[in-house]
Amino acid sequence: MQRNISTKIGLTMHGENSYNPLVSVIIPNYNHAPFLKERIDSVLNQTYRNFEVILLDDCSTDNSREIIESYRGQEKISHIEYNAANSGSTFKQWEKGINFAKGEWIWIAESDDVADINFINELIVETDAEMVYCNSQIIDANSAPSTIYGFTHMPFKDSYPFFSHNFTSNTREFLLQWMLRDNFIPNASAVLFKKSLLIEQVKDPKMFSTMGKLKLVGDWYFWLNLLMSASLISYSALSLNHFRQHASNVRLSTTKNSFTELKYILRILRQHNLPLNLTVETYLYRYFHRNKETRFTLSERLELLINAWRFGFLGLYLKNVLKYR
Repeated sequence: MQRNISTKIGLTMHGENSYNPLVSVIIPNYNHAPFLKERIDSVLNQTYRNFEVILLDDCSTDNSREIIESYRGQEKISHIEYNAANSGSTFKQWEKGINFAKGEWIWIAESDDVADINFINELIVETDAEMVYCNSQIIDANSAPSTIYGFTHMPFKDSYPFFSHNFTSNTREFLLQWMLRDNFIPNASAVLFKKSLLIEQVKDPKMFSTMGKLKLVGDWYFWLNLLMSASLISYSALSLNHFRQHASNVRLSTTKNSFTELKYILRILRQHNLPLNLTVETYLYRYFHRNKETRFTLSERLELLINAWRFGFLGLYLKNVLKYR
């Protein structure tokens, strides 16, 4: 299937000319042995052939190493690296992989996800956009179609028709329209980045160290920083990425840190003179509606109150306390 992004926005697709840049595929793994072979094979079987694979393992305790070693010597694999100790964050693995990458484009292919064999071929375009991403289908631990929050795909086209069509957008406009209310780039595996954009982030010593502290909003923090640094983002409505949900997903783990981590998002927005209210409203709804405040200790409620006062949304906080009690 050929997507419409080339005719819609005037870009040249890989299949229409000799544009054939090297793509560096980073596969950062930690204890995803049940999914690892399917992931690696989905990369190695890409119809687009000018790519290298960087396999990184963060001191897994399962049989991931055995699986990775079975690919040693494969012509597309340029690096296999094992950490002697667990880094504590997949984002530190991202940073390592970016430093190894030789390609003009980078794909961070998370080790528990799966790609359509045409993923690169459909997304690789000669474009001024620094980020190109696609729609994602949700799958379960057995690779069968699944849901998250009731959605079969992300972004969910029925709820957000804007994502039913290919587009290229100014990054600030995209951020203002979509990324303030939620993370509409739900999965790194769905994105191709220009290396030049990521190298800028690696040069910032605080970037990946801060992301490493964030278990729930680290990727959102990453996207906001990238969107403020880039100029254009392109999207394909094709579901070329299969985003796996399973019991060990951090995303699915219930935690009380979600609101505490939100302050890092609000700091970025404030730094770039972006409005905070939409983000705060969305997060307050999730925080109280999904988690119910009664599950939090007195000290945790006090921390919420202090953060609400610090970031200037005390009124919204108290409104939601009353609404969801």
